[in-house]
Amino acid sequence: MSLLLVLTLCGCGGRGNSDLLEARLREQEDNIFALQRDLKESHQALETARHQTEAMQKQLVKASNGTLLPEQTKALYQVTGVKVNSLLTGGVDLDNQQGDELWTTLITPHDADGETVKLPADMELELVDLSQTGANRRVGIWNFNSQEVRSHWYSGFAGSGFRFELPWQRQPSNEDLTLVVRMKSQDGRIFNTQAPLKISQVDQPQKSKVAQASREQLTPVEPARISFEEQTGVVIEEDENPFEPIPTDDVQQEEAGDDSPFRVIQE
Repeated sequence: MSLLLVLTLCGCGGRGNSDLLEARLREQEDNIFALQRDLKESHQALETARHQTEAMQKQLVKASNGTLLPEQTKALYQVTGVKVNSLLTGGVDLDNQQGDELWTTLITPHDADGETVKLPADMELELVDLSQTGANRRVGIWNFNSQEVRSHWYSGFAGSGFRFELPWQRQPSNEDLTLVVRMKSQDGRIFNTQAPLKISQVDQPQKSKVAQASREQLTPVEPARISFEEQTGVVIEEDENPFEPIPTDDVQQEEAGDDSPFRVIQE
């Protein structure tokens, strides 16, 4: 009786596990079908987006009037910011004397990962002196369109980007300046950044103010009087005259006692 009960319970348990396994398999099949349907829809959406992107790129190249190449339209959407290379930013000395005659900088557009993106764009570079006020605050401002920026591309050991080497518009009165960069991409986005710029200031000699005195204010100086009157001088007797000739006998005695090989031999 007990054996029959055990077999019956085992059979019921086996049928229950089989039904549970079949239910899970049907659920996984439904999930696979749903994922395949979503994947197919994603492929269709991606293909549609690709065609739209190609059409927009063609329109963008046409609207840029040749300033943007077709292969650069992809880089246009990769740019997320702009940065200043501090290693290649500062003053430039041309004559090996005190003071910098030029200033230079390297501007680098970058993507979300910080990688360099070679994308010419309109740029505005402004140098300001934060220690000044009013109109003296701006040292200079330089504007470049995308075609001009393209010719400034630089790639070297210290970095890559658009390098500029420019003369002063106004001689700075301070060695610590601030560079403000504004870049406008072809799709209308604007990227801003700023960085410190250290230079060597040119020495400017200060003009001394000399007071001009009138002839009436000048007091004539009495000339020195030269007296030709004979004055009695005081004679100081010295124990030994340094100019008195030395006796010949003393010289001969000194020469006789001198063992120098260069002495004069008397005949």
